[in-house]
Amino acid sequence: MTGPKMQQFYTSMLKQEMNQRAVLFRKLVEAYGDKVLDIVEENVIEQTVEKLQQAKLPDRDLNTVMEILWNQMGDLAEFTVEESTPEFLRIKVTRCLFADEMRMLNAAGIGFAFYCSYDHGFCQGLNPDIRFTRTKTLMQGDDFCDHTYELKTR
Repeated sequence: MTGPKMQQFYTSMLKQEMNQRAVLFRKLVEAYGDKVLDIVEENVIEQTVEKLQQAKLPDRDLNTVMEILWNQMGDLAEFTVEESTPEFLRIKVTRCLFADEMRMLNAAGIGFAFYCSYDHGFCQGLNPDIRFTRTKTLMQGDDFCDHTYELKTR
């Protein structure tokens, strides 16, 4: 498979996964309440922290955030790097496949628990000195996501 065909296949698989999660977790929330999504979010963060802590990476700085997270997005998101220094990184996301798809499925809360919570676990696992904040998300209906990473120097 060539590059564009591989990306199309991958996107199709992601959309199928999102649809399956939306259907299943809508039923679980209906039966057990919103606590289900709190558990999903906690689990996603815990698993992501563990994976990143175990990853053999030469560096664990903000350049690594760009290299292994944002530069790998391909067609999954459109974003602009608004500020980048060794200690501070601000990214504005104006399109996100996960938000587009989960909102279309009327499952933004489920999408937030599965996909948006990943960002917190990513930073905690990559380097506990990276402080991640976000006050707006496409998933929750904002016009953009504002990802901010601050690397505390000791």
